[in-house]
Order: sequence, then structure tokens, then C-alpha cells
Amino acid sequence: MSISIVMPQLGLTMTEGTVSGWLKKPGDFVKKNEPLLSVSTDKVEMEVESLFEGTLGEIIVPSGETVPVGTVLAYLEGGEEDMDPVGSDQPSAETLQAAEPPAPAAKPMAAEVVAKSAKSSGQVSPRAKRLAKELGVDLSGLKGSGSNGEVVEDDIRKAGSGNGQAPQPNLRRRQLIATRLTQSIQTIPTFSVAAEANAEKLLALHQGLRKPATADGVKLTITDLLLTIFAAVLKASPDITSTWENNVPRSNASVDIGLAVATPEGVVAPVLKSVDTLDLNSLVAKRHTLADKARQGKLALGELEGGVSTLSNLGMYRVDHFEALIAPGQSSILAVGSIKKRPWVEDEKLVVKSTVLLNFTVDHRIADGAAAASFLGKLVELIEEPSGLKWPAPSQPNDSASRGRNG
Repeated sequence: MSISIVMPQLGLTMTEGTVSGWLKKPGDFVKKNEPLLSVSTDKVEMEVESLFEGTLGEIIVPSGETVPVGTVLAYLEGGEEDMDPVGSDQPSAETLQAAEPPAPAAKPMAAEVVAKSAKSSGQVSPRAKRLAKELGVDLSGLKGSGSNGEVVEDDIRKAGSGNGQAPQPNLRRRQLIATRLTQSIQTIPTFSVAAEANAEKLLALHQGLRKPATADGVKLTITDLLLTIFAAVLKASPDITSTWENNVPRSNASVDIGLAVATPEGVVAPVLKSVDTLDLNSLVAKRHTLADKARQGKLALGELEGGVSTLSNLGMYRVDHFEALIAPGQSSILAVGSIKKRPWVEDEKLVVKSTVLLNFTVDHRIADGAAAASFLGKLVELIEEPSGLKWPAPSQPNDSASRGRNG
């Protein structure tokens, strides 16, 4: 029997996807759970595994084309239908759905015939055309390696390297990042408020709560404490946790926070759900899992969706202060610099304390300056007096650990 491979819905808001590349060619045998193709959206590019076993037949949608969710991309031939129920109320990474082959009597419409004819003529995919323009590659006479001789992005990169242009294996990821950042700047009116906080007690809390790393290397970090404090203040600030949708503010009951993670292919911000309801141990585990998946490029689209705000901590890079861009769909972002010794006035005396510089950027459609300033003030108060929150019992003091750096 034939099994149709369709464009999956990998997340709640995904309506279309782009076939970035086929990892198999027609005639190749495909094992169950073997990567079959890569799909990209406006947020992520990821490999899609086959839920079935069979021989890859005709590829309907070649690399570079963007199609709606549910569109048939190709067929597997000779496989047996998976009888386990597929699909649920929530989108999942199960992206291949069994389907009956087209009825033998049904003939393709004229438009379909024309489309197939065009694909077999060695045309250039839209993404390949854009890349060729960027790299100055002449498309005339260029032989394609895609299905039916189609010219795809890899062909352009190879041709570009011959023109003195260095190949860009991570170009698609940079394009995704560029698109979202441009959308942020063009659609979100922002302003920022900044403050310096005394971080002595935060560091003391971190030292008191630290335990030896587990077997897989998971340990409590300053970032975990900041996430907990950030979530507590967000929970108490319903105006800041609203997001702008359909030209009106929308309230969000769940405090979902993105965490900016640096990866070899660029920054990505997986979203931790309901941070305000997590105990510290659960938060550490979830933060570690998502950050690890981000660095390995294994995040699912659902793990990148939603969120009311994002925490971006660059303190480990010895950055004192910076401003960050709000992710489209969110309403704010907190940028945290390094914790280090700085001059501090205490009781009218100049002393040296470990401090941290915070910058809070807000969507001006959601909040005005006074609301953002009040929010940042509460954040500073909890950083300076973290005892205002409930924390686990401190562990025994550890060996001397370096202070003044963010984890």
C-alpha cells in the first residue's frame, strides 16, 4: 500500500512549513523512526522522522517549497500501515500520517499536470533563487541535484564557493533569526528601563543552595535563581504579562518564560512553561533539558512557542550591560549582565559590592514607563532580598566556588 507523507503541524500556531531538504531520494528504503526530511518554519528548522517503513516513491514537494500543513509531500510504497492511533488534541512531532492512495479512476486536474511538468523541467526553488541573488551565482546552465533535476540551495552554495564566496552551512538558521529580529524591530514599539542591584545576598543564596553536580552534570545556577525571581514578579504583574494580539492586549494566566541559549548555529530561546508553579529542583531539571536540546538542535517547535517574556543572561561572557530585542508574540525581555565587584554607596559611604546591571525592555502597547519602572523596582528588591521568596533548605557549604559570575 501507499502511505502519504504530509507536512506536519509541529506546533499550535504552525500553518505552513518549508521543505528544507530531503534526506532520502526516490527508491531509497526508509526505516521507521529514521530521519526522512528537514522542515523549517519561521522559528526553527528540524529533522522529521518517518513513522512508517517502506520505499520512498514520488516526491511531490521538492526542497525549497513552502506549503500548508497537511499537504502531501511524497509517498512511501510497500509499507504496512501503523495501526496505533496517531494524532491528539495537541500538535506533536508525529508528522507522517497514513492515508489511502489516490483512487485509480481519479485523474489529475489540468493545473496539477502543469505543476508536475514544471517541476520536471529542472526549475529553481524559490529559496535557491534568493540565495543565488545574495551570492551572485549565475543560474544559467547550473545543474540541479534535487528531485527531477531541480536546483536547490546546496547547489547554489557549491556554485557560490567557486565564485570566491564561502559556503554557509548555517545560512537557513541565520535567515530564521534575521526574519524574527526584523519582525521584532518593525512591529513592536519598545522602550527600556535599567537599574543596578546589589547581588551580595543573591550570591550567598546561590552558595547556600548549591549541591554537588549530579552524574549528568546538572547543577543550580544563578540563572535558575533569576528565573524564579523573574517569574514571581511576573505573576504579581498581570499588566506586564499581557501580550498584544489582534490589536488588543491579551491576558495570560500562565507565566511561561523563554530562556535565551547560545548554540553553535545562533541564539534560540526555548520556553519554560508555568515557571511560577515549579519548585527549584524541577526548574533546574527543565532548564537543563531545554538548554541541552537547544544546543543539540533537537528542540520541537512546541518548545519554542508562546511565552510572555524572555530572560537573556550574558553575565558569563563578562558583559556588563546590554539591551535585548523582544521575541515576536511576547511583551518584554530581561537582559542581565555580569555580577562583579563595583563601587556602591551604602549608609552614605562608598564601598565595593557585587552588583548586577539589569535592562528591562517592554512593548509600549502593553505598558507605560511607570508600570515598567515599578516592575523593575520589585525585581531589584527580590534580588537584593531574595529571602522574600520561599527557597529550599540550604545545603552544607561547598568548596570555594568562584563568585561574581552568572551561571
